Amino acid sequence: MRAPRSNVSTPGSSSKASSTLASSPSASSGGRRTSSTAATLQQQKSPRTSRSSAASTSRPSRRTKVDAVDDTPSRPSKRKRAADQDDEVESLAKRLKEADKDIRRREAELKKREAALVKKQNALTRKEGTITRELERLAQQKSTLAAKKRDLDAQSKDVNVRTRSLNVQEQALAKRMQLEAAAKTAVSGPTVDPLWALSHLEEHFTCSLCYEIMACPYSLTPGRCGHSFCALCVLKWCFAAVHRGCGYWHDSLECPLCRAELPYTSDLTPRSIFSFPFSPNRLADGAIKALVEIVKNAKPETGAGTACVAAAASGSTIKGSLAFATSDADKLLSWREGGMYYEDWCIRDQRGRSEMTLLANEWTLLQADDFVAFKDRLSA
Repeated sequence: MRAPRSNVSTPGSSSKASSTLASSPSASSGGRRTSSTAATLQQQKSPRTSRSSAASTSRPSRRTKVDAVDDTPSRPSKRKRAADQDDEVESLAKRLKEADKDIRRREAELKKREAALVKKQNALTRKEGTITRELERLAQQKSTLAAKKRDLDAQSKDVNVRTRSLNVQEQALAKRMQLEAAAKTAVSGPTVDPLWALSHLEEHFTCSLCYEIMACPYSLTPGRCGHSFCALCVLKWCFAAVHRGCGYWHDSLECPLCRAELPYTSDLTPRSIFSFPFSPNRLADGAIKALVEIVKNAKPETGAGTACVAAAASGSTIKGSLAFATSDADKLLSWREGGMYYEDWCIRDQRGRSEMTLLANEWTLLQADDFVAFKDRLSA
C-alpha cells in the first residue's frame, strides 16, 4: 500500500516542474493537459493562503461559515487529491524521461550523421584535390605533347626539304652518269687481250726468287740496285740470314741479282728508319693489279680449262698442276676468280703486304728476339 504523501509541495519543486515543462520540446504534444496540471498544482500549493486571503478580503458572516461547513463533505479527501497529484507527477516525469531519452537518441543519430557527412566531405575534398592534380598533370602532358608535335612537324618539314633536295641531286647524278657512260662509249679505245696481259705479266713481272708473278712488289734500297721481288719472297731471303743464337745478321746482305750491298742492321735501338732495306714499288704494284684484273675478267671459252679446274678441286699445288695448263684457255681459266693461280697470288699478296707493313712500323725498336720471331713465322 502506498504511503500517503503530503499535499503541500515546496515552491522549488513546483518551479522546477514548470521550468521542465516549459523547456522540454517533447511536452508540446500534451500542451493542454500539462497546462491544466500545472494550474492544478499551483492551486494546490497554498490552500490555506488562498483561504486566508479570501477570508481577509470578505466580510465575516455566519452564512459563509455555514456554507463552508456544509460544502466540506462534498470535496474529495486530501489523501486522494495528493495521490492523484502524485500519479500525475509520476506520469509527467516518465514522459519527460522518455522525451529526454528520445532527444538524446536523436542527438546521437545527428552526431553520427554529422560525422558521416564530415567523412564524406573530407573524402570529396581529397578526391577533388586528386582530380585537380590529375587535371594539372594532364594539362602539363598536353602542353608537352603539343611542343613535341611542333618539333616533329618542324623535323618533318626539314626531312621533306632534304628529301626533295636529295631527289634533285640523285636525278642530276644519274644524268651525269649517263653522260659519262655515253662519253666513255664514244671515246673508248680497243679492249686489251687477256692473253696479251697474261704474257706481259709473265715476261716483265716475274719474281726472280719464286719464278711466279710478283705479289706486292718491293725493291731493295741501295742506290745501285733497284731490283724488285715479291714482299714475302724478299722477307724470307732476308731473314734466312739471321743467326738464331744472337738474333742479328753477321754479314751485310747483298742483292741476289746484282750483288749490291744492303745497309747494315745495327743492334742499337732506336735505329734509324733510313736503315730499312726495302721500299715499296708502287708503280709495278699498280700495273700488276690492273693486268691481273684484266686476266681475271676474261670470258672463258666453252669446253676449255677442265683439267685446271679438276686440279684446283683436288687441291694440287701450283707447280704440280702446271702439266694440266697445256693451252692458253687453261691458263686464263686458272687466273679467273677462284682459280688456282689467282688464289695463290692473292694469298701471297695479302700476307707479304701485312708482314712488310709490320716490319716497317716496328723497325726502329725491334730486338733480337723480335727478329728470331719473324724468322720462325716466315719459316725462313
